[in-house]
Amino acid sequence: MITCEICGASFKTAQGLAGHKRLKHGTQQQPQFVKQQLYRKVLQHTADKIAEQLANGILEAHGQELLERCLEELHDQGLDIQPLDKRQTVRAIIVAAGQSSRLFPLTSDKPGCLLDVGNKTILEKELDTLQGCGISHIAVVRGYQREKINYPQIRYYENIDYENNGILKSLFCAEGEINDEFVFLYSDIIYRRDVLERLLQDKADISLIVDTEWISHYHQRYQHSLEEAELTMVEGNRIRRIGKNVIDPGRAHGEFIGLAKFTRRGAEILKSSYARALNEYSGIPFHNAPSVEKAYFTDMIQEIIDQGYIVHNVDIQGGWAEIDTLEDLEKARMQFHQS
Repeated sequence: MITCEICGASFKTAQGLAGHKRLKHGTQQQPQFVKQQLYRKVLQHTADKIAEQLANGILEAHGQELLERCLEELHDQGLDIQPLDKRQTVRAIIVAAGQSSRLFPLTSDKPGCLLDVGNKTILEKELDTLQGCGISHIAVVRGYQREKINYPQIRYYENIDYENNGILKSLFCAEGEINDEFVFLYSDIIYRRDVLERLLQDKADISLIVDTEWISHYHQRYQHSLEEAELTMVEGNRIRRIGKNVIDPGRAHGEFIGLAKFTRRGAEILKSSYARALNEYSGIPFHNAPSVEKAYFTDMIQEIIDQGYIVHNVDIQGGWAEIDTLEDLEKARMQFHQS
């Protein structure tokens, strides 16, 4: 017999005594294995807290490095995982100041970028593509009938003298945006999303999209001559020459489509080169332009190349359209009518 030390009651088994104590005296014997489980839980909780603190310290010090290494490994395995939040820091500048005179009379009451292609305007399609690639900081430089361009959540800059200057000047009307990584775009182009994705993936400080199948765009294109193409010559993924009427079409590598990217360092190169050009070329010929004030974007790129900086070509084979004439507009509407 086993006696309860509290009340003196007798029991034949230990289980009976334990049940008595639990019901009569509110006590329960805890087996050893239960205590061990509690110890494990306490130790595991403590270990989790220590691991969390260590992980936070490592991520704070080396997080970006670890993230980029992980993304590179995934990319090497064929997985393209570019975090959208990283692209939130990339800006976009769309130059839409020109008059688009070749699209008259359709542009008599609106800028060319507001013409419809499919179910959206040209500019809406650009905005959709940028936002679809994670770029939300978008600026538009307006000029001709600027009040007609009025989309929400877009920053606007004005080129009030658009009739007397060129694309380069329009770009620098938004100079406040050229402080970090940004994408530069013409406002008269439509392109597939994968074209912009390829540009965003390029690591060079200055990158330009170049169509190597450019000649096919000029087949039965009568209102926009071959001489107006902004052609490139390339050596080893490096653009050496660029511009209109400066390269023999038979020797050209491809056509610049009006889509470029600059890293923070690339933006610094662009700004310093433009400032120097204003001092040295004001009122006199600047590459293929009568002056730096009337220069094309490609004139500035050639100046940067001549200074010895690397400008990288990112090659594509079609997947875009320029809308410079009424003929171009009709072709674009057939090509992109469902997009």
